[in-house]
Amino acid sequence: MPAEESTPAIVLRARDYSESDRIVTLLTRDCGKLGGIAKGAKSSRRRFERKLEPLTHLTLFFRRRPHGDLVFITRAEPPPAPAPILDDDLGKIALASYIAELADALTGEAADSADAYLMVARAFDALGRSGASAAMRQSFELNLLRVAGFGLEFARCRVCGNSPSEAGAAAYFVVARGGVVCARCRAHAPEGAVRLSPANAAAMAELAGAPVEDAARMTDAGAEGALALARFLGSILDRRLRSAALLDSLM
Repeated sequence: MPAEESTPAIVLRARDYSESDRIVTLLTRDCGKLGGIAKGAKSSRRRFERKLEPLTHLTLFFRRRPHGDLVFITRAEPPPAPAPILDDDLGKIALASYIAELADALTGEAADSADAYLMVARAFDALGRSGASAAMRQSFELNLLRVAGFGLEFARCRVCGNSPSEAGAAAYFVVARGGVVCARCRAHAPEGAVRLSPANAAAMAELAGAPVEDAARMTDAGAEGALALARFLGSILDRRLRSAALLDSLM
């Protein structure tokens, strides 16, 4: 029998399976993203009660199967440190759900997702302390995109390399270029673009370069920044995230 393994983990999504089982997708610190089945999860109070719900932070114990993609979840325990409180405010619930769904969409099964796990854990901690804000959403999107290999550039023009803010003019975010072009170079980048005011371009650059924990004290990039990020995410994801609709209605 395979040895039992353990790792800190965050539940991204879960669904009931058969009369008593539960299938769970988790982002883990040590084992990447895992799909697991918890036998008897709906009836076993000691091992699983309320520990395999989405957004839950836990210590996962599991055994790998010789064949098949799902691991066997043997038990789940609370994490060593107290988990952030995310269910006492509708804004927190909406943003936490979006964070989990976006992390799920941008990480592959069994991939080395330690950086993504740490990013989600840090975002949940910050969200629990400070509450939801547009700046925190944009900060998480930018930081997770960087972790996933899609670092976006807002401080330098993708054509000439100069800072758009030096000229005090608007910048233009071009999805295909993964960043902004300055007003002088706009003619050399004929693709469709999202116009960013100097202030919003600067806010995006600051959010992209700062830890997500600092977002609560920072200024968001407004509707222009939100549109730029939404268009880029739409270009790399194969579906619209269900949690985005509620979050958009609140922010």
